[in-house]
Amino acid sequence: MKRSLLFTLLSSLGIAAGMILTAALIAWIGRTALGSFEVWQQALESIRPYLRWWRALLYGVLLALWWDLLRRYRHRPQDRLRVKRAGTLGLLLFTCVELTRL
Repeated sequence: MKRSLLFTLLSSLGIAAGMILTAALIAWIGRTALGSFEVWQQALESIRPYLRWWRALLYGVLLALWWDLLRRYRHRPQDRLRVKRAGTLGLLLFTCVELTRL
């Protein structure tokens, strides 16, 4: 059973809104707990090396999952091509995100 395009669009917008609200809630809790936004920024700067390791670990796990998916679809060329396209798009997205952080 295929989902309608409207349902897919609305669910994607709902997920994006949920992510933005979660990020805003975390920032508000951090600012409230530490007293000011400047202290919150200093705290984030102090843990920057750990966040780099976290991103590297996250990207490594995503690569491993993508590789496993490619291996599973070894005998289904049409699905394997879709997985390759999704991986290429993901790599492009990660590259853009990391280049904007420079």
